Amino acid sequence: MKINITIFLTLLSLIAACASTTANSPANRPAEQLKQEIKMIPPHKRINSWAYQLQGPSVATLAESPYELLVIDYSKDGSDKNKFSAKEISILHKFNKTVLCYFSIGEAEEYRFYWKKEWAENPPRFLGPENPDWAKNYKVKYWREDWWEIGLRPYLDRILEAGFDGVYLDIVDAYWFWHEQGMEVKDTANEMVKLIKRIGDYTRKKTGKNFIICPQNGMGVFKDCSPEYKEVYFKTIDMVGLESLLFNIHSEGDKNYRIQLAKQLADAGKTILDVEYIKESQYKNYLKQVKALDFKLVPYGSTPDAELDGITDFWKFK
Repeated sequence: MKINITIFLTLLSLIAACASTTANSPANRPAEQLKQEIKMIPPHKRINSWAYQLQGPSVATLAESPYELLVIDYSKDGSDKNKFSAKEISILHKFNKTVLCYFSIGEAEEYRFYWKKEWAENPPRFLGPENPDWAKNYKVKYWREDWWEIGLRPYLDRILEAGFDGVYLDIVDAYWFWHEQGMEVKDTANEMVKLIKRIGDYTRKKTGKNFIICPQNGMGVFKDCSPEYKEVYFKTIDMVGLESLLFNIHSEGDKNYRIQLAKQLADAGKTILDVEYIKESQYKNYLKQVKALDFKLVPYGSTPDAELDGITDFWKFK
């Protein structure tokens, strides 16, 4: 029987390809090789669960929790005296936790190490009005160099010294506050993106490219800034944290707008975190809504009071 040489060679190539695929499948690769391949995946890409606690976190409780990513304050009670040590953060790392540090960049907090008593009578030029919803929190002119030198850079140094894996940047939406005070929205948005990039550059220069930059809320900043700064924003950030995307919303219109922005970020490869301040009885409905979204979102259910003073059992409902 004669065999067509072309068909014969084609069959040989297919057999070789199948053998190669089988040899390289996860089941047939050495465990150490698989571990190395997993390590090459950026940390934020591996996250499938997270928890958020700012008040009185316990290293033991956090370590024993089932959550992969944790967002905590740099201090157990907000004071510099009780800041987390590198040893304590390393314990969380031993339990395979990725740990982000909460970091307010759009407001100054009266209980932080950088606050001076004399500011009550002689405030620095970067200090703005007190937040009517959060006592002892003051809007800042975040683009000013004195805010960077007095508040932000020393704070980042403490975060880096403790060995956190990234920062969870709050009050990004301060750009909109200053727009409402009469400034051009493009200018305030550009300045916020510049600050986020500066934080990314500063931290990654000291720790490496995998240091995570995760803004919370304020997603409209990439719509309101100049096109060149939108590109900068997308290149700088790894994740975005959201509050109340699906529950406790301002309006259906605002909800749909934020979902559209979140999808754009997810489509660009950014990990989307969401926390809802809801009752435990609402968790199943929450997960149902998350499943209906056409992009990946990593959910977390916290308590309705939004105190963030403990880790919930949300994971049991997933």
